[in-house]
Amino acid sequence: MTERPQSPARYHSAAIVLHWLLAGFLVYQFALGLRLDELKGGDKFIAFQLHKSIGITVLLLSLARVALRLFVARPAEFGDGAQKLAARLVHWGFYAVMLLGPLTGWIIVSTAKIKVPTMLFGVMPWPHLPLPAAFNAAADLAHTVLVWSLPALILLHVAGVLYHWRLRDEVPGRMLPAGVAQLSGIGAGLVWLGASAGLGFAGPLPNLWAISPAPATAPTFAPEPAASEAVDTASAEPVPTESAAGADASVSCDWTVEPGSRLGFVARYGGDPVNGTFRKWQAKIKFCADDLPHASIAATVSLNSASTGDPSRDENLHGASFFDTGQFAQAHFTATGFKQLGAGRYAANGNLSLHGVNRPVRVVFTLVQSGAKATAQGSTTLSRLAFGVGSDEWAATDQIPDVVAVQFTIRATRAN
Repeated sequence: MTERPQSPARYHSAAIVLHWLLAGFLVYQFALGLRLDELKGGDKFIAFQLHKSIGITVLLLSLARVALRLFVARPAEFGDGAQKLAARLVHWGFYAVMLLGPLTGWIIVSTAKIKVPTMLFGVMPWPHLPLPAAFNAAADLAHTVLVWSLPALILLHVAGVLYHWRLRDEVPGRMLPAGVAQLSGIGAGLVWLGASAGLGFAGPLPNLWAISPAPATAPTFAPEPAASEAVDTASAEPVPTESAAGADASVSCDWTVEPGSRLGFVARYGGDPVNGTFRKWQAKIKFCADDLPHASIAATVSLNSASTGDPSRDENLHGASFFDTGQFAQAHFTATGFKQLGAGRYAANGNLSLHGVNRPVRVVFTLVQSGAKATAQGSTTLSRLAFGVGSDEWAATDQIPDVVAVQFTIRATRAN
């Protein structure tokens, strides 16, 4: 008969690492969760994405902790029957929070009316669970109960540790790194929990999970060109200045868009600006200041190239609630009605086809031309709801206003 191996004096080093990692993550999650409702705009979106990412991380680490508990020997239980039962109940409570807390949060996200995609720390897409919407209310209630049980469990656990420290037994040291004195270890652990709570209450860690943070500047209707943003090969037409009027008939009215051109937009979320760009677009422009009746613009924009600097937000923007790029891959703008406003300013009356809706749009722009080079800067405002952009809960204008500003800077060269 095989003799049962003796229980070790301390927990395995992997269990100790997982214990303290999970303790920090759980306290941070709880503190950040208390802030979610009061955060606004981009901070709120970022905070929710981080909350989801850390929740999934807690779930994965907890599964690793369970596996370690099942297959690696741990120290023997300490104390009499009542002490053992109390310790078991607290530990079972922690496992319920660590496993069911993230799981119910995942169910809530997966069954929400508006399914915002989850990108794990802005890098890896995380799938939704294939569950019906009927699960949402029960999961939300369970999640709330689990969340508010966490501080009670932490207080009971800390009280138990301090009780054993007062008895001068070996229990607290079993979950401390080797060589660390009990008092020093307990103090460092409390500092770790306090720092985690402080970070959570301070709000989301700034952009650590975003590949490219979105600008947070106020809207501007004359944006500076972003030279790093490439535009698809296209022919476009920067408008000549008034000094070009009366140009020779042999001079071409066709223009070619150059790198450094930009097509962007500014929306607001929760009162804060969200700046975005379209990275793929092309335009054909025919324009001579002395022949405005024959001037024209034909632009095509790839909607799935819209970028706000946050992968999760961009995936939602491309989804069915907004651009629905699976059904409406492109937007088209055409204009033939040009008017000179004076002082290098022009207006173009055209038509925008977006999300299956066609509506008239007026664009105002300024032009600076030097020989065969020209730069046009302009803007317009659109009603997103008029084009059906923003469905279900996003059709409300309390978080995202109806008006969106569209801006462009075109650098171009006259065609030969």
